[in-house]
This record gives sequence, structure tokens and C-alpha cells, in this order.
Amino acid sequence: MQLYMIEVRGSILYGKNENTRCKMASTTKIMTAIVVMENTENLNEKVIISPLSAGIGGSRLGLHKDDEITVNNLLYGLLLCSR
Repeated sequence: MQLYMIEVRGSILYGKNENTRCKMASTTKIMTAIVVMENTENLNEKVIISPLSAGIGGSRLGLHKDDEITVNNLLYGLLLCSR
């Protein structure tokens, strides 16, 4: 299911399934990406994966403790379709 809604100055220009209920995970992923992009000056900055982050369950990128990855690649992984 894909949802589209474009709003400019309070007017809906186009919508497709905008009233269809969906799981919060998609919204959470998008909001996380927006917050990261608004608060990161350099998307090529490298991040070192902590033991806590490496141990989180659920959908994973296969990252391990002390792996280095750019913020850009983390965002890419965040926005991949999850099942």
C-alpha cells in the first residue's frame, strides 16, 4: 500500500489512500529521517555502532559493535522497505 499526500499552504493538491489506516512504523521512520537530516551538517560523517545499537532486534542492517557507517548510509537503511 502506498500513501501520498501533498499539502501546500493548507490545500491538498493530490491524495491517494490518504485516509487509509497504516502502521505507525512508516511514520516513525520518516520522522526519524527528518530529525536526523535537520540536525546533521555532514551526511558523510562516520558513526561507530555501539554495543547497545548492535544488539537491538527486529529489522537490521547486520551491523556489529564498532562497525563504521556514514549517516547517509544509515538513513538509506532506515528508509528501506521493511517486512
